[in-house]
Amino acid sequence: MAQDVLPNSAADLTTTSQETAPTATEKDDFIFKRILVPIDFSEHSKKTASCAMNLASRDNAMVQLLHVFQISDYVVTPFARRKQQGDQVKSQIDAAEQEARERLAAFEQQFLNRGIKVEAFIRVGYPFDEIVAMADHFNVDLIVIGSHGCSGMTRLLVGSTAERVVEHAPCSVLVVKERRTRAP
Repeated sequence: MAQDVLPNSAADLTTTSQETAPTATEKDDFIFKRILVPIDFSEHSKKTASCAMNLASRDNAMVQLLHVFQISDYVVTPFARRKQQGDQVKSQIDAAEQEARERLAAFEQQFLNRGIKVEAFIRVGYPFDEIVAMADHFNVDLIVIGSHGCSGMTRLLVGSTAERVVEHAPCSVLVVKERRTRAP
């Protein structure tokens, strides 16, 4: 049978037991000194970055922005006709990488404008692998990652980067979701 745990009076609110009072380490668990923020340049990335800015400002944390540049497996296959188009593919990849650097620099500037210490990184690979590797390498305290809330066939086909990061990350993960309205 469940018992009520609400206090009957103001006197019941004070705690003298060592077991119920939060310890310094419990408070420290929610102070983040290094925050990793994966950015995919979607509209939702702005909301994710804003959330990270608020946390970083509160804790005077270092933020590491990360964009993972994923080159399609199909592009890098060793077929002869792909080799003939190699210069064209390289040119397209270079252009896309330059655009990613510029867009990431704009996010970086937003953090700098708020007086937040920030570093920006671009990695090539599979997003969740690179995110987890960066979190491990930099010993981050928190990953703030956006989730688009895909479901059904989309999720089955593409998977959920945020879900994989939560499963494999060496630290806490804050998933910033897009607000969805519930069906009546």
